[in-house]
Amino acid sequence: MMRELDKIDKALLNRINTTQCSSIRDVIRPFLLERSESVLRTRVRALELQKLIKTTRTKREVLCFGVVVPEDDKRA
Repeated sequence: MMRELDKIDKALLNRINTTQCSSIRDVIRPFLLERSESVLRTRVRALELQKLIKTTRTKREVLCFGVVVPEDDKRA
């Protein structure tokens, strides 16, 4: 069973959608005072498992992309 998105999850999702193709490091940087890096990376992976975002590995980093969710889908 998937948990509901909390404030940090929604903020991460919003940041990914507004800054297309940014690295996971850039996405989580503003939240490092609230949670640890490993927790935030896990949350980004959870967003990917819920198919709310896509990630792609490059040689040096992991890039995050927003996914277009149909309006009738009530996940977020």
